[in-house]
Amino acid sequence: MICLARLHAAAPLAAVAIAALALLASASPAAADGVAEGRRIWTEKAGCPECHGWSGDGFSSSFHSEGAAPSLRKTQLTRDQIRETIQCGRPGTPMPNFDRFAYTDKRCYGVTAEDLGDRMPNRAPTTLQSYEIDAVADYVATEIKGAGEVTRDECDAFFGPGKSRCDRYPETASGSSR
Repeated sequence: MICLARLHAAAPLAAVAIAALALLASASPAAADGVAEGRRIWTEKAGCPECHGWSGDGFSSSFHSEGAAPSLRKTQLTRDQIRETIQCGRPGTPMPNFDRFAYTDKRCYGVTAEDLGDRMPNRAPTTLQSYEIDAVADYVATEIKGAGEVTRDECDAFFGPGKSRCDRYPETASGSSR
């Protein structure tokens, strides 16, 4: 009798565990779509490659870049810290904020524009909605962060195969973490 009571008590927990696994399995395509949307926004709308380079390695050939953008491939920031940086920019650096309302209240680093004074980051020419900031943060955290050295295959995937600009990259990266 005691064993039956335990079995009946465990059944709801098992059902919850199975439902959670099913949810995780079905979330993968949606997550992949979000990352793909993040890449599109990174490249086309936010203009991140202008400073961080097409691969996020910090090397940009754009005349818009003030130079020395950090390599996001080597960042130690968490996904939430990446998101906050996109939303709020980096005070005292060229990294702009992409939130139209950044520093109008204390949503960014707990300070306002008045608190920052001349360290206030510029607002990006194109602002992003919260869901767009999430998508870019997901893209950076899953596809760029920890990616190691840039490879020719990566370059070909970004620009299309056979582009001469990809010849400078090795076929595979030595010491790549992926």
